[in-house]
Amino acid sequence: MSKPENIVGGANINKGIWFNLSSVAVMSLTPVLNKISMSTLTPLQASFLNAIFSVIITYAVIKFKRQTIPNLFKNKLVMLLGLTNAIGILLQYVSVSLLDPVSVGLFGRFYIVFALLLSVIIMHEKLARSDIMPIILTLLGTILITNFHGSINSYFGILSAISYTFFFALTNMLAKKNIENVETNILLLYNQAISAIIIGIILLSVNQIIFNFNSGVISIFGSAFASGFLGLYLFYEGLKYISFRNANLIRALNPIFVFIFSFPFFKVPMTPSFILGGALIIISILWLGIASRKK
Repeated sequence: MSKPENIVGGANINKGIWFNLSSVAVMSLTPVLNKISMSTLTPLQASFLNAIFSVIITYAVIKFKRQTIPNLFKNKLVMLLGLTNAIGILLQYVSVSLLDPVSVGLFGRFYIVFALLLSVIIMHEKLARSDIMPIILTLLGTILITNFHGSINSYFGILSAISYTFFFALTNMLAKKNIENVETNILLLYNQAISAIIIGIILLSVNQIIFNFNSGVISIFGSAFASGFLGLYLFYEGLKYISFRNANLIRALNPIFVFIFSFPFFKVPMTPSFILGGALIIISILWLGIASRKK
């Protein structure tokens, strides 16, 4: 006897939500790990190593699962996916080299704004009336959390932090267009491999091929595993069950996780605006889950 359609749909939505919550928790480790790596590496070197480690990890998983790797180099969307991801990785390391990890994580919440715009303009996902208030609460909470931290000392770092969120939102939108036709691991492999090639060419052109292999490399490997493989894998799996827009609203919880992971290493003031912003984001996510379940 088959399960009622509404129960199956609710189970799928819950699965998508948990996949994306897990993705947010894992990827929130990366600002701290990336900041540690900046002690011995340049942003360009760190970006290259991040992409290379991500390729190695993903390829190992593909071989373990005995998956066949098709030739996707003629797929324009896959190639564009790698390009936007390469730009996003590089800008992310530039921003973390200039700002503290908490600030990078907080400015990274502009991602939700870009993701919403792209989902409506390019993905043609419609906004339901029940979505409007959770979106407003999410954006308001993001603004409050972004304003709570006052140690920012570089306008270029701020610009880089905001810009990398746009390119990651664009990358994930392109992934959404490909995920139905390509296995998640295969898409991740091409994504990171193309990024590594692009960044590697830039690395050679500016003559930064001599690396200082100290503690920064270990941090890069951890970052690559968290954001380049496991975090993205969980995110892409979640996209199979919930919309691109809703998946990225869940990612608004990122500042809370970044704060928790950064607290032992960096002094972060627990201000009223941070608490209020975090509460608004949590309320919006719960509201969104209820609205999605009813639909």
